[in-house]
Formats: sequence, structure tokens, C-alpha cells
Amino acid sequence: GQWRDVPGRIAERLGVGVLAYDRPGHGSSTPTPDGPWPADWLSTEAGRLGDLLGVLGIERPLLVGHSDGGSISLIHAAAGGAASGVVALAPHSWVEDVCRANIAAMRENPQPILWGLARHHEHPEAVFEAWSGVWVSDEFSRWDVRPQLGEIDVPTLVVQGVDDAYATDAQLHLTVEAVGGQGAGRLVPDVGHLLHHDDPDLVVDVVADFFAGV
Repeated sequence: GQWRDVPGRIAERLGVGVLAYDRPGHGSSTPTPDGPWPADWLSTEAGRLGDLLGVLGIERPLLVGHSDGGSISLIHAAAGGAASGVVALAPHSWVEDVCRANIAAMRENPQPILWGLARHHEHPEAVFEAWSGVWVSDEFSRWDVRPQLGEIDVPTLVVQGVDDAYATDAQLHLTVEAVGGQGAGRLVPDVGHLLHHDDPDLVVDVVADFFAGV
């Protein structure tokens, strides 16, 4: 639901099928989390993505993910999972101090984000605690998948807003550098972390242009 009409617009623009899904704990998907996710949860979700594609018989999808979803797409592709390409919107490949600091501040006053989450998730308090709790945990502070990303062998575009409150420009540049020859990056002015909210037209254009290229 948080993607609003972007998936539908991409499907209409390209004339292809678009699969959008909620990870466990998100939307109406189960199980509902009980406390922070474990530090390896993004790799677990990348494995679950591979399982989902396998069950559905989808062999060469263009993967599009935002934030944690972008990280999951990168990890999946690095592990040799089914993909024709990756568009990662505001992903993370390691934990920056600015990200931890802003999430910690959010935990001090969670009501505004809980109100927003309640519009799309059946258990907003649980998903917020699972997500924010792992991001500020000491164990997750050492998380870094950059050494894995050089295994990606499909075209990969990393897109980040200049005004992203959860990352510096280094997050984009070093992630692209870690991907290597298949990687490209784009910093977008006047948008923050939620690119698909701040400029949905841009996101549709980026995905459509990238799809045409691969």
C-alpha cells in the first residue's frame, strides 16, 4: 500500500506484469514480529524473495526495491538469485551513523510514524519495533554487505535522494563501487528517502527507462 499507484503505473506504462508483495510483518502478511528482527533479517528476506520467485515460476524479473527492499534485492542478486536487473531505491549496504541517529530519534517520538504505518499495516506498533529496534541494535551496527555485492552480474541502478535523512551521498557512491562494473548510481535533487512519495513520476520514469535498457 505504501507504494500507492506506482506499481500499477509501471505495469500500464510497460505492458508487463508487476508483482508487489508485503514482507512478513508488513501489511497483512504473517507472522507478526515480536520484538526487533535479528541482525541477519535482510539476508533471510533475500532468501524468502528467491523462494517466492521460485514458487511463482518467475525466472528473470527486474527487481525494484526501496530502502530495506532495495538492500534485499541487492543481496538476492549477489547470491545469484533470479534477476534480469536491479533498481535499488535508497538502499543501504552498511549502517551509517546518520541512519542510526535518525531512527533513534524517531523511537523517542514514534506517534507520527505509527499513524502513517497504521494506514498500511495491520500491526503498526509491532512492525515499527521490529524495524527500528534492529536498526539501532549494537549487533546490527556491524552489518555490511558491500563485500558480497561484487558478485552481482546483472545491470544494477542505485538511486538516492540528495535530501535522504537516512544516508549520506557516500552510501550511494560506495554501494555502486561495491557492485562494480554492473553498477550505476543516480543522486536525485529535491527528494528525500521516500522517492516514490516525493516524486512518483520520477520513479516510474526511472524504472521504465531501465527496463527498456535490459
